[in-house]
Amino acid sequence: MKKWLIVTAALMALAGLFVPLAQARVLAGAQPAIAQDDAKRAEAEAYKAWYDVRTSDVPKAMELAKAYLQKFPTGQYADYLRKQWIPGQRGVMFSQAMNAKPPDIAKMIQLGNEALGEDPNNLDYLYLLAYTLRQNELSAKNYSHASEEADYTNRAIKLFEDGKVPVVIPKDKFNKNQTLAYLYQTLALIEANKKNTDKALEYYSKATSLDPADPSNYLGCGSMHQSKYQAAAAKYQSIPEADRTAAEPKPEVKAALDDVNKEADAVIDCWARFMGLSANNAAYGPTRTQVSNALNDLYKYRHPDAPDGLQKLIDQYKAQAGAPSAGNTASANTSH
Repeated sequence: MKKWLIVTAALMALAGLFVPLAQARVLAGAQPAIAQDDAKRAEAEAYKAWYDVRTSDVPKAMELAKAYLQKFPTGQYADYLRKQWIPGQRGVMFSQAMNAKPPDIAKMIQLGNEALGEDPNNLDYLYLLAYTLRQNELSAKNYSHASEEADYTNRAIKLFEDGKVPVVIPKDKFNKNQTLAYLYQTLALIEANKKNTDKALEYYSKATSLDPADPSNYLGCGSMHQSKYQAAAAKYQSIPEADRTAAEPKPEVKAALDDVNKEADAVIDCWARFMGLSANNAAYGPTRTQVSNALNDLYKYRHPDAPDGLQKLIDQYKAQAGAPSAGNTASANTSH
């Protein structure tokens, strides 16, 4: 009897050992299914959080969509959110920021950089950013985003020169040379603001070669040469008068005077072209008055014996002028 009790107790003890092991095996088999259910539940909740606000609060929905993709990059709805909903809504938000009065430049840059992070060669965003920054900041002598503007502009130029055409410019209004000239003008303005006169002149030269009918190219190049003329004149005037008036000037004195005259002639050429090309453009009225006064004085200095020469030069360039450059019109459709 005692032996039976001992054996029974031993079997019960062994049974007690095996029961937890059996349960453990069952639970181990169930864990992947449980984990899978939890993951599906978490994904469904993340999707629902986005779905519930997708139309009522788009900025919040955008953040929720990004959170979904971060947690579930290969999830059931990942392709739709990544390839369709986010790009589409980003385009709408970008257009709203661009068309605000005044444009929300900070928002445009944020959204544009997000899009360019996904597609660095998205010409639509590059062009619209470059265009809007130029029109709303650089044109008002606001250079707070000049580095971003230069980056967008340079990248857009490369794509245009490679033959790319943006969707946001209607085909019937797109002129490759005028567009490139406008973008090179933008770079010239940025370099001029940084006092990089030679670099600015390089960009104005590219702009004039692309769009020789645009008066603003010659207005800008004249201003750059005027800065160089003033610097050359100041350097020449710093030479002692006895050396400047000597019967046989020293080589360095003659070289300094040559620099003054070379820059004066460059100003005259650029501004005479500007006066000729802008003759029928009322938008340049006040600017023409200022340029005319300075141009007349400079021409008299260089050509004291030819009082009628300047008007003949202006008339020559005026005869060469075509229709005013209309430029391009930027559309806000970036949600393609």
